[in-house]
Amino acid sequence: MGENDGAVRDDPPAPPGPKPEFGESGFEPPHSNGALHPTEPPSGRKHPPWEFLILTLFVLLLCIGIILGWTLVGSKSPEKLDATTAAAVAGACDRAQAALKALPDRDPTRENGTRRAARVRAENVPLRTMVGEITAVHPRSSTQAAGLLGWTKDWSRMIDARDAYASSLEQLAQSSNPDAKVRFIYPATNAIRPITQNMDDYVRESTPRLDACSTEALQLEVVEGPREYKKVTK
Repeated sequence: MGENDGAVRDDPPAPPGPKPEFGESGFEPPHSNGALHPTEPPSGRKHPPWEFLILTLFVLLLCIGIILGWTLVGSKSPEKLDATTAAAVAGACDRAQAALKALPDRDPTRENGTRRAARVRAENVPLRTMVGEITAVHPRSSTQAAGLLGWTKDWSRMIDARDAYASSLEQLAQSSNPDAKVRFIYPATNAIRPITQNMDDYVRESTPRLDACSTEALQLEVVEGPREYKKVTK
């Protein structure tokens, strides 16, 4: 092969093509501060979705409706006492609470069953007096009268249950195991719901006029431990 052996043929370079325009390579022109930004917009939302806003508004309106319904409709029970009748009933409850506060030995837990029973029986005296005074009150309407009568009967049932508890304490004190515990048995509606819940529901129907007559204000359910009589009327 001649003197051209081993020589490499150089092909002429291809003519330069057109320069790509900005945007074809996936980048936008450089920012003035030198940073590059992708051309696609961000996919995340910068504001809450409209479905969430509608749901929040619906819940808010529902809560307002419940509050207005109870204030304008639910609180106007046919058994709700008028101002004059409620004042007479609340007065009886106030006098009962004052008598209960004046009783000695407010916390007889360290004593034997006989002394604990004596405290319960002493409390039942002003409570029965209160029930008698309330029974003598005559509301304007028959519906109010029926509701008040049913409520006073529940008070009597609870006082009777307290008497039964006191009797059990006295019997236990004479037994061979005076330190055993006695269970207080609540009268109940349909053998399930304690009547004290119904009693307080009735008080709430005329709140705040009957707040002094709640079971808590008169410590009706407390048969052991310290009694705390709080003033609930102004």
